[in-house]
Amino acid sequence: MSIRVLRWSVPVAGVLLVVAGLLVLGRAGDGLRTGSVRAEGVPMEIVRPDTDGPDRPAVVVAHGFAGSGRLMRPFADTLARRGYVVALPDLAGHAASPRPLTGEGDVDRDLDAAIRSVRALPGVDPARVVLVGHSMGAAAVVRAGTRDRRIAATVAISLGDDAAAAARPGPRRLLLLLGALEPAGIGATSEAADGDRLVRVPLVEHIGVLYADRTHHETARWLDQAVGNRPERPVIAAKRRLAAGALLLTGMLLLVLAATGRRARRLRPALPARGTWPAIALGTAAAAPAGLAGGTVLWATMQATVCGYVIGYFAGAGTALSVAAMVIRRGTGPRLRLPSWRSAASAAALTLAGPAAVVIPIHLGLTSAVPYGAHRTLLILLAAATALLLAAAHALAGPPWSAVVLALVCTPLPLAAVIGAAPGFLALVTPLIAGLLALHLLVAGCAWLGGIPWWRTVAAGALTVAWPVATALPIA
Repeated sequence: MSIRVLRWSVPVAGVLLVVAGLLVLGRAGDGLRTGSVRAEGVPMEIVRPDTDGPDRPAVVVAHGFAGSGRLMRPFADTLARRGYVVALPDLAGHAASPRPLTGEGDVDRDLDAAIRSVRALPGVDPARVVLVGHSMGAAAVVRAGTRDRRIAATVAISLGDDAAAAARPGPRRLLLLLGALEPAGIGATSEAADGDRLVRVPLVEHIGVLYADRTHHETARWLDQAVGNRPERPVIAAKRRLAAGALLLTGMLLLVLAATGRRARRLRPALPARGTWPAIALGTAAAAPAGLAGGTVLWATMQATVCGYVIGYFAGAGTALSVAAMVIRRGTGPRLRLPSWRSAASAAALTLAGPAAVVIPIHLGLTSAVPYGAHRTLLILLAAATALLLAAAHALAGPPWSAVVLALVCTPLPLAAVIGAAPGFLALVTPLIAGLLALHLLVAGCAWLGGIPWWRTVAAGALTVAWPVATALPIA
């Protein structure tokens, strides 16, 4: 295959994948009607079959910590096609909810409000309301089913709350599901609950369990038996939106990579300057206390815990690496010049295209990526801290060594969570951060190979990392 054909094949493949993703996404809601309501201040998406009929059973689906109602949309795609009216609330601190998450009482209050609202919806049989929840939401639906004996059945996915599992008697007709690859503690907690059936879904972990066909089969069959529902269209739609998002993400990234690497040439990367490795150690040492300080300040001002720690960590590491880069490369770095209008326009275009290639597929195929309320401020702060870290890493070592710098500096993040020096949920968020940083490095690497200076990629990389993280992590 010639170089010319190869260069054209990448953008063509990108366009085809984007078109395929949009087609799959467009068909994901076939046969369904979707609307939005507020139940006592709780934002909810309501999904129901597009055909009229007698009063239907209803299910309220509760998301987990750092989730959203949109994350649970695959359950609506499955259950609404089987004849249910499905409610997907954004619980306190998450997505479009205007309320902070201060404790489990906030989640219980919002879930109870959603249940009351669903029972009052036209076309719903109030005697046939059931619950589904994941992780934090699993604990919430177990507590709700224990309080309200009118709940016909409950499905708890990845239950990890020992107090909720200890409730006796538990909810009526309780099904417990968990991924076979989840931490042992979740399995032990699920086994301790007062459930009627426990199923370990093979080959999936804490998030993958939401998209497993087995999870949807077990959930649908359990609820159908509990409320006497005869499915109108017994389909399983676990992965349609996720597949559409994956196609869009791959296609849009290919288009961005084609644009940044169209003039690829051979470059010889310079070895890191003497003093780089001690500088990395300095940056890592400064990051942990800065993370604690950032978490403390942002908790006091905005009730942001995990996101506050990440902001402080990135800002501390970026500051230390920036100082080290100025000292190490003093007198040896390139002279600073004002960019030409073409360079500035190129950087601006990349700043828009790079994050869009990631954020849009995430929002359409996975979870809510629209910043509401205080999430907007967190987005700005995290983007600034991330930009400082990326710029410092590139200035200190230069591509491709900057990838090594970022990997070494960020490695302690999950370790701090494991030993209790940082919020425990950070251990689950770190893979997301690592994946987003890897996407930035992929784009930055192609740009570097195409002769584009690293500074043009920093703003795009900062938004690519910060946008999904800041919108997903709750205001707690």
